[in-house]
Amino acid sequence: MTIPLLMFVLLTLPCYNAHGQVNPLGVPVSAHAGKFYDTSPRDHLCSKRKYDILDYTCCEKVLHEGVGLSCCGNRAFNLIQASCCKGQLTLNVSQLVSDCCGCQAYDPLNQLCCDSQILTRTQPHSKCCGKDLYDEDHQLCCGNGQGRKVLAKMSGHHRCCGHHQFDQRSHCCCFDSEPLSPEPLNASCCASSGSNVFQHRAIAPNPPNCMPGEKPYGLGACFNPTTERCCVNPSSHQGQSYSHDQARFDGTLSHTPCVYKGASCVCYNPDINICCAGKLSRRVFGKNLCCGTTPYGVEDRGVLCCNQTLHRAVEDGYQCSPGGHLYLLSRDMVCGTRVHLNDPGKHCCGEETYYPWNEICCNGHKHNRLGNMSCCGGKVYNPSSGQMKCCAGTLYDLQVQGRLTENTQCCGSVLMEAGSTQTCCSAPGLDLLYPTQPGFTCCGHRYPNASLWSCCAGVLHPRPEPHTTTKNVIPGPRLLPLGDLKTEVLCHSRGLLGTVESVSVKMNERSIGMVNALSLLASHGHFKAMASPHYLTLPDHCSSPELVPGNTYIWVKNPFSDTISFISDLSDHSSPLHSILSRCSTFIQPRRKRRRTISTENEFWVLT
Repeated sequence: MTIPLLMFVLLTLPCYNAHGQVNPLGVPVSAHAGKFYDTSPRDHLCSKRKYDILDYTCCEKVLHEGVGLSCCGNRAFNLIQASCCKGQLTLNVSQLVSDCCGCQAYDPLNQLCCDSQILTRTQPHSKCCGKDLYDEDHQLCCGNGQGRKVLAKMSGHHRCCGHHQFDQRSHCCCFDSEPLSPEPLNASCCASSGSNVFQHRAIAPNPPNCMPGEKPYGLGACFNPTTERCCVNPSSHQGQSYSHDQARFDGTLSHTPCVYKGASCVCYNPDINICCAGKLSRRVFGKNLCCGTTPYGVEDRGVLCCNQTLHRAVEDGYQCSPGGHLYLLSRDMVCGTRVHLNDPGKHCCGEETYYPWNEICCNGHKHNRLGNMSCCGGKVYNPSSGQMKCCAGTLYDLQVQGRLTENTQCCGSVLMEAGSTQTCCSAPGLDLLYPTQPGFTCCGHRYPNASLWSCCAGVLHPRPEPHTTTKNVIPGPRLLPLGDLKTEVLCHSRGLLGTVESVSVKMNERSIGMVNALSLLASHGHFKAMASPHYLTLPDHCSSPELVPGNTYIWVKNPFSDTISFISDLSDHSSPLHSILSRCSTFIQPRRKRRRTISTENEFWVLT
């Protein structure tokens, strides 16, 4: 999906060097955001002090409370709440959508950085003219250096000449005069200045002029394939980079390969030698495989190659672990890169083992299983207690926060403030928090000025003219985390649970095809399997959130009309139906035993 806002995300080098990762769902984010993921050292030591990675983050030997934070120098921050520019933090601007203007961060969608000053956009395509903004469709930025100024464009044919403008159909800009000034086309300086438009073209280097029978290689070099070989340098980081040193060989060996040894290129006879990882060895019949630098044969008995290390005298039944260790399948079990003695009933939890009946594994961390426990990231908690809130793997103690469960909402991994001071904008796999501003509205994970941008299903479109009135559209359903749906709404409203298979648009309606669909009313324990594929129609495509084929969602029906009021993405829930029922367990009444039937009748899910 192409999103127009990408042209406003300025690509800059990171101000602070740290380990990075790619956004897992491919949602477009600012270029300097990728260097701020996973900044804590992997040895779990902070200034020689061991710490719990489930509770703390280490930034340049300074320990901070909070898990999964990023570092700005020795300060910790949350990517979706702040930005780091040249070691300075800017609050309320997410690193994932910001750019740097000196040491201060700004949102390029709604602002511009002009001569180290942050200015508010007045047009979607506003540009800088010194410390001012101008609209290139209706204005010109004329002059140089500090003397630049904005002029109202007299026509589409007018161009700048110094601090003035001229009509290129009747005048030219005379470069012979100082200061520059427009002159009529019949003036002598117009003939000497030539064209008013100068174009600079990058000239591609000409291929080398090789002699007959030679072939080009590298940049401007040639070699004779009958007497020479051209070696590709494996240490080169520039792709097809060839050595300027050519290795000579007997011309009768037309297929002689070459290998780099150090800085030189060596050719060898494959009938006599074998090359393994840059090391030449005498060829032995049957040994045509390489394990690191050692040749071996597939028929060699008691030999096993693990992670480029050759093990000899290996008994039958042994295998290689992902970490390159030998293990016996009938005796050992492999967890990650570690090998453990097999204990019946044990399973893997990260690199360790655990007993599922009295322990619970959360993201590779094991805990004692007590009551109705669930995972939140690497921690464990009781969701029915009402004292804890899980936000995208970050656990909050609501008693410490002084909040009630039903009045708290998450925005990604952040617990939102009470009231309407903050707005959470969501795209598949990314939730960002913004200070609420009048006239702004969410479009996917962005928060644009609605007078400059329109939005359709999470895709931004610049408005041709500033827009001051709001178009009447059918309000679409909100995309919320399951934990943010009020319990009475989730449990007492009819829902549809299913996996999106395809999405299509006709006129302005969105048709959603799904598989494994269930109609449910959780508080009554009612479930109905729907025919597959099942189709759901949303009346307004543009005002509905973006959906990802393959993800599992629950659609919650408005109790007062045949419309969908809420949508929740359950793709990160290992058992979506269990997650719903565990929330509604206190409302489900025990029913007398009776024979149950499964209906595939569609009751209300095709909405018009």
